[in-house]
Amino acid sequence: MEEQQYAFRWVVLALLFLSLFAATIAMQCMPPLFSEITEQIPLNKAQMGTVMGVITLASLFFAPIGGALSDKLGARWAFGIASIIVALAGGYRYFAESITDLIICMFILGAGIAMYAPNMPKALGTWFPRKDLAMANGISISGMGIGGAVAMATARNVLSPAFGGWRATTAALGGLVLLVAILRMIIYRDREGAALRKKPNVFENFKDVLKVRDIWLIAFYYGLNMVSLVAVITLLPITLEERGVENAGGLVGIMMGATVVFNILGGMLSDRTGKRKPFLLVCAVLFGICILGFANFTGTPLLITLVLAGAAMGTIAPVLMSVPVEMDRIGTALVGSAVGFIFMLGNTAGFVGPVVAGKLMDMSESSLPGFIFIGAALIAAAVFIVPLKETGRKRKPNAVPAAPVH
Repeated sequence: MEEQQYAFRWVVLALLFLSLFAATIAMQCMPPLFSEITEQIPLNKAQMGTVMGVITLASLFFAPIGGALSDKLGARWAFGIASIIVALAGGYRYFAESITDLIICMFILGAGIAMYAPNMPKALGTWFPRKDLAMANGISISGMGIGGAVAMATARNVLSPAFGGWRATTAALGGLVLLVAILRMIIYRDREGAALRKKPNVFENFKDVLKVRDIWLIAFYYGLNMVSLVAVITLLPITLEERGVENAGGLVGIMMGATVVFNILGGMLSDRTGKRKPFLLVCAVLFGICILGFANFTGTPLLITLVLAGAAMGTIAPVLMSVPVEMDRIGTALVGSAVGFIFMLGNTAGFVGPVVAGKLMDMSESSLPGFIFIGAALIAAAVFIVPLKETGRKRKPNAVPAAPVH
């Protein structure tokens, strides 16, 4: 039985990877396609930022719903519902005729994405032991990095010509999400005996979560990360194009590729050292410093900066997703509600990033003010890690043990 459970945990991980890959390529295909979309639907940079920013704004309402469903029903059904929402909203972009249509489609797509997040630590926390948790998170999250890299590198020059335009491309990618969702629903099962909820009343679960100070610290840290991350992904391709940088989407894809590598390496190193705080603090500062070079660097310096930024961004994600599972009074029983709250607060803040950065670029007719804003937000995020309690295996011996991970 133990051998069967050990083998199935890798199936769980593979299904999570595929789900995140499909959803991310469907979401991140938009920035490279903006130059084509604007031929039919006129958009300035602030409007492009709004189209992408509403993805994170949807978390205000739907991340806690996803967390509640995860703790109440388990990851299988909660993830299935979320995937169907992403597939339908992504495919419906085919019919968009105005910026309002695009915003509505991307908001609904963002609602599904917001419901994904609480189910990741829930599924992995019940199937993987604590010593492998950041690694497992890193491998699953790498699906987002690979999906983002593929979207950035292929959406405009490969997928759009192959499918006959941006509309058919978005419809085809929505279909991909649906196919993966059906596969996951058929194969995946929640682990027998795993805690699904702490209390039958989901509001009581959230009340318990909100009493944990470190959940608030992680939520503010994540929010400032999202202010920067969504803005970078949205605006970096178009700003590089305007500066005359060739294959801008491919260069951004290199950054996303570095993110994938360090989703895994960063998570493994955090597991190996038994520490979480140093990785979250140092990587936020490094990412922020790198972003300040995006407005001016070209050639090899730009490439090096993109790789370093991707390494920092990639390391943050699996470590951050591991921390709530290891927190006192959270564990696997409440991690869905906890991560739902983190993403509700953090992703809502992320809406500000591309809108404000895009407005600064439009007003100044330069990308530099926008990138200064983006970099400053990341460096400020590191401040919230300083008072955070270490949750890794090698925290101080007098610390209270975290809730066990099955």
